[in-house]
Amino acid sequence: MGPESRRILSIINQFVFVPAPSARVQIPVAALRFPVRIGSRVTVKTAPLHSRGVPALKDIGEREAVEQLKRILDRGLPIGLGHDVGVVDWGEDFLAVTTDAVNVRTHIPPGTTPTQIGWYLVAVNLSDIAASGARPLGFVAALALPRETDLEVLKGIARGMDECARQFGIAIIGGDTKESSDMTLAGTALGRVPKARILLRSGARPGDIVVVTGDLGRAGWAWRALSDSARRTEALELLMRPYPRVEEGIFFSESGAVTSCMDISDGLGTTVYQMSQASKVSFVIDYDAIPVYRGLKDADRKTIEDLAVYYGGDYELLATVNPDRLAALLEKYRQTKGIEERHKLTVIGKVEGKGGNRLYSKRGGTVPLENRGWEHFRPSHP
Repeated sequence: MGPESRRILSIINQFVFVPAPSARVQIPVAALRFPVRIGSRVTVKTAPLHSRGVPALKDIGEREAVEQLKRILDRGLPIGLGHDVGVVDWGEDFLAVTTDAVNVRTHIPPGTTPTQIGWYLVAVNLSDIAASGARPLGFVAALALPRETDLEVLKGIARGMDECARQFGIAIIGGDTKESSDMTLAGTALGRVPKARILLRSGARPGDIVVVTGDLGRAGWAWRALSDSARRTEALELLMRPYPRVEEGIFFSESGAVTSCMDISDGLGTTVYQMSQASKVSFVIDYDAIPVYRGLKDADRKTIEDLAVYYGGDYELLATVNPDRLAALLEKYRQTKGIEERHKLTVIGKVEGKGGNRLYSKRGGTVPLENRGWEHFRPSHP
């Protein structure tokens, strides 16, 4: 080993614990011994930090990981981290920015078409833009793909992205492509919203009324239906072509009646928890009023709770409304959106000052509404 190789190894050793008898990690190294092909891998013995008393991500879950990141990154700005979008001051408006990633392991079931993948990548990002009440402006994507990926797959993803973008009046304005061992796609959506009209997870007040767009349990039903070959095509379409509520978000923002809003991508239970924490209030949700996806109408209560309350993946909007302006908002919504099932807006609860989040029903009484739903780094699906 020459002096240059020893110097590189000494740098690596500053960041690696040595040794650990049974732990091995693959580290890409451009050059340890010369000549060596770029991209070669070297096996270095290392002790996992969680074996030294430091928790792993699987121990804390995504939401606690985000809290840890906020403690490092939050600058104390008026609209800080922890909402569906970040914002940049833009005169009388905010530039709303959000990013979301999609990968094979957690988002893309076998049999999904490239076009569906492309649509999904754009749609899940636009859902966050919708929750802020912003009007979409554009989208950029970073596509990391194995080198063996068929060109038609890449083109199919692009077609799906373009189809979704066109549906909501925007264009794909840039991005990046990289080689990767697995497919991982990341998107960033941009939107614009007047400063006085931005919708956040905070802002709910005691007495506010809770409303939700669309229906819940669609994605949960679809996930379970994937195992049925007769329903698989329908299930994939429901899972991979969500329809972000962009128009509804803009309507909420312009109404001036909505006090807080969030998308329900991780499930109703955890969405309520996050909104209640942000506003320091409690939510009471009427189980009997929840608009359940038609495929679950005959299901038992446990199944409905698992798939419509705690599953996630529905990309609807949950909002709180000033009670004095509720009737006017509902009437204008009906006039604007019509009465199609896809566009329905349902009152499902109220906000109280204390008492914790609860789920109420005539038959089941009142039970705690759990902080439970989809969460990365943990097994979340019921």
